[in-house]
Amino acid sequence: MSDTLTAAPPAPPAPQEPHAGSFPRRVVDTFFSPVALFRRFGARPPWWDVMLLSVVLGVLAFALIPAEVWVNTMEEALRAGGQEVPAGVDPESMAGVQRIGGMLAAAIMPWILLPIQAGLMVLLFGVVLGGGATFRQYVGVVAHTALIGAVGSLAALPVIMERGVMAGITLGALAGGMDPDGFVYQFLDAWNVFLIWQVVLLGLGAACLNRRIGAGTAIGVLLGLYAVVAALIAAV
Repeated sequence: MSDTLTAAPPAPPAPQEPHAGSFPRRVVDTFFSPVALFRRFGARPPWWDVMLLSVVLGVLAFALIPAEVWVNTMEEALRAGGQEVPAGVDPESMAGVQRIGGMLAAAIMPWILLPIQAGLMVLLFGVVLGGGATFRQYVGVVAHTALIGAVGSLAALPVIMERGVMAGITLGALAGGMDPDGFVYQFLDAWNVFLIWQVVLLGLGAACLNRRIGAGTAIGVLLGLYAVVAALIAAV
């Protein structure tokens, strides 16, 4: 009598990680089709390539700001504080130091803020609102939305050139004729157009990763927090 060997049934294939798309496609989709992009995110979406691009664009924006803008900005800040440039100090040399410092900050700070922002997203949409997305997924969302802020830095260059001081594209343009030191103007001026865009995309990303959280809810929560920060800035 011979034993009959029964072959074990083949193991089911392991589920494949969704393909988020090539680097160029993800860059384009961040601006023109963010919902489709975020819905392609799996458990470990790519992030470092778009983050690196954002950092490069941010550093480039600082490098393109003329020296006289740094000088004017420094002198304006001193005058606002009731001070003057100290005797014997070369404003252009100080401005050069500020430019280098700005470029270094643009190169380093995004990498530090990335995990902090992703952690806050987990806290807000996971712990508070009961979503199930992971820290790693939010890293992907934050990294891609950082492209908006980087492009905003470049888009602000014409405004900076025109005003001769550091400036951004904000809702302060809607406050024509208002007292620049008043609360309403300062509140509107705290709303950077590209940062609003970036916050909206963060909300869309949270909604795509957590189907139980609606896009309107996610965006509303983030814009509400932005409004609180803007009000605090205006009140100071």
